[in-house]
Amino acid sequence: MNKQQTKKEWITTPILPCTSIEETLAFWEELGYRITYKLTRPYQYGILERGGYELHFARVKGMDAAVNYYGGCLVAVTDARAVYLEFTKKLKASLGRVPNTGIPRISRMKPDATRFTLTDVSGNSIIFVSFGEKDEEVWQNADNKDQSPLQKSIAVATRFRDYKNDDMAAAKTLDVALARPGNEANTDIAGALMIRIELAGSLNEPNRTAACRSQLEAIPLSKEELSALKLKHAVDVP
Repeated sequence: MNKQQTKKEWITTPILPCTSIEETLAFWEELGYRITYKLTRPYQYGILERGGYELHFARVKGMDAAVNYYGGCLVAVTDARAVYLEFTKKLKASLGRVPNTGIPRISRMKPDATRFTLTDVSGNSIIFVSFGEKDEEVWQNADNKDQSPLQKSIAVATRFRDYKNDDMAAAKTLDVALARPGNEANTDIAGALMIRIELAGSLNEPNRTAACRSQLEAIPLSKEELSALKLKHAVDVP
C-alpha cells in the first residue's frame, strides 16, 4: 500500500463538554494523559493526548455534571484490563479510594471482561475496550440459543452490568432466574448467586447479600468447583 492510499484526508474529533477546563484537564492528567493545548480565554478549550490519540474538551456554561447522560466516546486499547488496573491505582492514590459510584467513577471490571467505563469529573462516560473479537463474543453470548435458561440469564445480566452499566437491570434479571432455577447445574446456580452477591454489594442490599450467601452455602460444591467459580466471578465468599 503506497503513501497516497494511507494518507488521512478526513479526521473526526468529537468535542466533549465539561464544567471546567482546568478541573477536567487535571483529572485526566492524573490518569496519565498529557495536556497538549489549553485555552482559558475568551472561552475554555483543552486537548489531552495519550497513545497517539486525543480527547478534546470544551466548557459548557451552566452545565451540571450530574445530568450529563450523553457525553462520551469509545477508546480502543491493546489491553483494557491493564489500563483499568492502572487507572484504579491512580484514582486510589489521588482520591483515597476507587470510586464506583458518584462523579467521578469507574465501573467494576471482572477478570474476563473486555471493557470498562470511566466517568470523569464532568460526567462524560469514556468506554475503554480491548481490540479484537472477544468483546463482540461476550456481547453476543446473551443471544446464544444453545444455553439453559439460567445460563442465558447470566449472559444477559453480564451484558447489563458490563456493557450498559445497569446493575439494577442485571440484578432483576438474575432474581427472576433464581426464583425458578428448574433443573439447572449446581455450578450455574452458584455462579448466578455469586454475581448477585457482587451486585447486591454495589446496590447496597445487605439483606439480599445475606440471603444469596445462605443459598450459596447450601449448594453441594467441591472445593475445586468453588475455587474455580470464585476466581471466575471475582467474588469473596466463604
